[in-house]
Amino acid sequence: MDLRRLDLNLLVVFDAVMTERSVSRAADRLALTQPAVSHALARLRAACGDDIVVRRGHAMVPTPKAVALQHEVRALLLRAQRVFAMASAFDPAASHRQFQIGCSDHAANAILLPALGPLLHEAPHVRIQLLHVGRTHAADMIRAGALDFALGVFNSADDTIAVKTLAEVPYVVCMRRGHPLARRPLTLPAYLAAGHLQVLVQPGSFGGVDQTLSRLGHERNIRLVSAHFDVAWRALESTDLLLTAPRDLVRAGPGAALRQCAVPFELDPFRHQIAMSRRAGDDPGIAWLLQRLGPAQQRA
Repeated sequence: MDLRRLDLNLLVVFDAVMTERSVSRAADRLALTQPAVSHALARLRAACGDDIVVRRGHAMVPTPKAVALQHEVRALLLRAQRVFAMASAFDPAASHRQFQIGCSDHAANAILLPALGPLLHEAPHVRIQLLHVGRTHAADMIRAGALDFALGVFNSADDTIAVKTLAEVPYVVCMRRGHPLARRPLTLPAYLAAGHLQVLVQPGSFGGVDQTLSRLGHERNIRLVSAHFDVAWRALESTDLLLTAPRDLVRAGPGAALRQCAVPFELDPFRHQIAMSRRAGDDPGIAWLLQRLGPAQQRA
């Protein structure tokens, strides 16, 4: 296809229609008339050789080809946004920029939410989209331009991706208040003899707790593995399982009502990290956003 004959603004229309699943809502989002968006959609269909979206009842449903293209189109738009953002100063009061941030629920609660109120007040038109991204996918999505940066725990940095620690948080052991071990100080033998609950957001990974125990020549008895902390809190309330988790996660959620005690062995703290392109600092918008997240280090 000859790009000189293709209006790249059609990609903006494609993204709006795919996001809103409605021509009228896409028109409102783009501040265009509905006939203008319908005309652009017709040009998109001709250029792609596909219907893009089809009506089923009262809903507009994307075609398989459109779904496959959506991620690539979004990445192209974000890259274009960054190209022009890097060429000019960032004015948070006037910017309508959308930031794409990959993070877990834990990272969002601990790092982003404490800074969110002042951030949104300073930049009233900025939009932030949070995407649930595991550590193995974050780097590829940052390289592809699908993420501005990611919050969480990541593998080591490389030539293209920088990883920085934002905060360090000690681990604590959680149990229900009526747990038999809640009546006395928790010892390592008692810890190892108990049943444990493990939360693995990313299946197949091996957390810092078990790596440390393995180096000490021990192994804990994991009875339940969950992908969600909401399940973990409820499971702790009705069983004699133990959960070893970062203190800020426990403090921020329903786990605050549980009994907490110190981990009975030396364990490195949990590290909240940020992964980003090594060129992210050249983007005034990203630099502004990262600066606003900085105070979270003192609140953890």
